[in-house]
Amino acid sequence: MSRPQDAPPPRNVLMTALMILVGIILLLPGLCSFILIVMLVPDDPVGTFRQPDLVLVWIACFAVAAGGVLLIRRAVKGPRPN
Repeated sequence: MSRPQDAPPPRNVLMTALMILVGIILLLPGLCSFILIVMLVPDDPVGTFRQPDLVLVWIACFAVAAGGVLLIRRAVKGPRPN
């Protein structure tokens, strides 16, 4: 039985830094997709979004980027108390 005054275990700094680094790497596909959307929309506002394959790739890239955001958030907040 744990007592409330017990201190949480110390954080592993190396693991936290690794999680943040991997999270930043996972943000890159979403950033590239966003830049591509910004570049394509003014040139062809209707035709670009009628290509379902391209939209699916964008959705997948944003999902990977969302995973990166969650990983960075988890690294910064630290482990959950039991």
